[in-house]
Amino acid sequence: MADLPAPLGAPFQKDLEKFCRVAPPLTLDELKELKVLLESKGTLDTNKAKCKDKSGKPTGVFSASAANAKGDHTGSSMFGAWFRDNCIIAYGLYLTDPDGPGADDAVACISAIAKFLLTTQAHKMEMVINGMKDVKGAEPTWMDRPHIRFIGETGLEDPKWYNHKQNDALGYFLWCRCQLAWGNKLPFDGEHLKLMGQLFDYLRAIESWQDLDGGHWEEHSAVHSSSIGPPLAAVRLFKKVIERDGLLAPCKSDTLDLLDTKLTEALKANVPNEITVPAELHRDADSACIFLCYPLEVVDDEVGVQIVDRLKKVMGHIGMCRYRKDSYWCRDYKDRVGDDPTKHFTDEELKARDAMLKDGEEAQWCLFDPMVSCYHGKLYQKTRDPEHLKMQMLFLSRALAAITGDDCPYGGWHCAEAYYLEKDKWVPNDDTPLVWTQIDLKMALYEMEKSLAPARKRPAAATPRGKVTKKPAKR
Repeated sequence: MADLPAPLGAPFQKDLEKFCRVAPPLTLDELKELKVLLESKGTLDTNKAKCKDKSGKPTGVFSASAANAKGDHTGSSMFGAWFRDNCIIAYGLYLTDPDGPGADDAVACISAIAKFLLTTQAHKMEMVINGMKDVKGAEPTWMDRPHIRFIGETGLEDPKWYNHKQNDALGYFLWCRCQLAWGNKLPFDGEHLKLMGQLFDYLRAIESWQDLDGGHWEEHSAVHSSSIGPPLAAVRLFKKVIERDGLLAPCKSDTLDLLDTKLTEALKANVPNEITVPAELHRDADSACIFLCYPLEVVDDEVGVQIVDRLKKVMGHIGMCRYRKDSYWCRDYKDRVGDDPTKHFTDEELKARDAMLKDGEEAQWCLFDPMVSCYHGKLYQKTRDPEHLKMQMLFLSRALAAITGDDCPYGGWHCAEAYYLEKDKWVPNDDTPLVWTQIDLKMALYEMEKSLAPARKRPAAATPRGKVTKKPAKR
């Protein structure tokens, strides 16, 4: 095991031991047995995270964290509906069940987000597009941006201050909406087509290719590779959809080409790093970059392999850090931060929080190992290089090993958000189960089945042309 890029520990659930290994890969029969086991335990059940209105009817979107053994998260910030989480959830449901209830849930989810944008956020984008509002300033302006998190039960804005300068979240919505259109699951109508054009014009107006946004982790104002990739994947796929369907893009005539060019140039200048601007926040390894490789597929394989190689720096014995020096959920986080572990921080407040961290005590997150497994699976399916199948198996095994044990206060057999140090013990954090982790593991199982049985049907997901290719890596 010494030659592996990341360690593989014993699973918290003993019933998973037989499936957690590097070689040989699972057989199809073993994979089927594993999926039946996880289904019987409710590990991948996302239904319990569906937001519901007062009558108990699902509204379409999912809360970030589902109900667990200690109750639900109603009233906490984790019960909100994040664009980013929901769009990845919707895509994963569609990918793994393209002709069944999963696809129906994906359509309902994306339709609910579109309704929220059309009814409550469109005027904000128009103000920016027409030069009547500057949203690129200090913290007070961040609430003037289109909100990327809302109240899932009502479909309304959450008035609580929040960092809404998250271009990746808008990009994920655009991309997932295009995926459903490309697969003819949710063809564009007039309203949705108009919304797409408006969002693209907004991303142009704020110069998203050089905008200092909050990135995947909603903190540290910088130019993030992980915020450039989703809009880039979206604009490329949108161009394919409107060309195929004979639609006219309802935005400025050169917006799509300008975004394609500017975002491509910006991403090429940044990857495999996450941050190069500003220089004082330089970050050469960030787990958010795995999503550029899978499922966005917006970088070529040479750059993708560079990104995965960089991620060795953030791999731990259970999961992966978001990035080194990440103080969110560091040791004894709840005791040191206060009653609300999901408190949101300004750039200045982050400096004080970051001072609490000691090296090696970063939380280890559970949503990345499945994506690394998926990406190695895609590489194996393309090249048939057995080393990629070995790595696909390793990172799937790490994801399975991290499923919570029976001693977890939130219940066993859950997909945790992260493990953090409480006193001297690594324990799951409060946001357990995390629906994002659930759907990532679901996609990892799907890609493993594809690797073992390549003839399996795949939905009409589109890979945009013109992926970002390698340039000399920054140090």
